Amino acid sequence: MNLPPVHTPLTDAQLDAALSAGHDQILPSSGFSDAVMTAVRAEAAAPAPIPFPWKRAIPGMVGIAAGLTLLVALVATLISAVVHSRPASAGKLAVGSQWVVDFTPLLRHAAGSDAAWMALSIAIPLVCLLALRRVLFSR
Repeated sequence: MNLPPVHTPLTDAQLDAALSAGHDQILPSSGFSDAVMTAVRAEAAAPAPIPFPWKRAIPGMVGIAAGLTLLVALVATLISAVVHSRPASAGKLAVGSQWVVDFTPLLRHAAGSDAAWMALSIAIPLVCLLALRRVLFSR
């Protein structure tokens, strides 16, 4: 019957002696340190990255914010007019003293049962296109 060999645990002194032995040194390959230093010097000599042009982007951001604010105000006015169901002014938005926009035909058409299907038929391709754009141009 073969018994497995019995291993005695290593002492701290034996472990220190085995780890401090000079015969198992790890040395880098011959041109490694030169290649690293060349890469470090090239990175240090590279020009600084181009900063983002905030001065040119701010007007666009302000325009987007103004457009979104106008859209939210328009939607809030339409919802308020529909909820309060004022028959004379439902669907009308007064902008200034001379200009009145009448959304009544749009609200009547949107109240039909086909409006949800039309919105869904527009939303599905848009979502697919946005997902495809994200996949294709993510690199």
